Amino acid sequence: MSSTQQDDLDQAPEERPAAPDGRPPWARRLAPVILVAGALFAGSVLFKSMPEEREVELKLDDAATIVRLDVTWTDPSSGQRATEAAPVIDSSWRFAEGTAPRTVLTKVSLPDGLYHVEIAVDRKRGHDVTSRTVTLGDSSRITLFVR
Repeated sequence: MSSTQQDDLDQAPEERPAAPDGRPPWARRLAPVILVAGALFAGSVLFKSMPEEREVELKLDDAATIVRLDVTWTDPSSGQRATEAAPVIDSSWRFAEGTAPRTVLTKVSLPDGLYHVEIAVDRKRGHDVTSRTVTLGDSSRITLFVR
């Protein structure tokens, strides 16, 4: 064993000289903490962009007259206008005359964010289309009123 290694062992940690690259000894201990903090931050960003299952409740006004219901979710962050953007989720229901329920429950799996929702309703006499913007966040249940 060389005398320089023995000298390093004999000295208290605060008396030890700086590492050969000029860093103090505590910097080596701090590096793993910074690495773990960075990994946790990156993980939180990735998890926010992961889809989350949410329950969507469609409350139908004058349900007895509805024969078809189409719901289209589009992502405005795609850079395209809502009319040009490809649907993220597209759902459709058909009902015999007078059998549509007052409430339709469905599930969507989407990450948090802003979405355009277009609801097309075919009735015995006519067709209505409603568009709205919905922000998905912490809530696991969304209620949309369909007139």
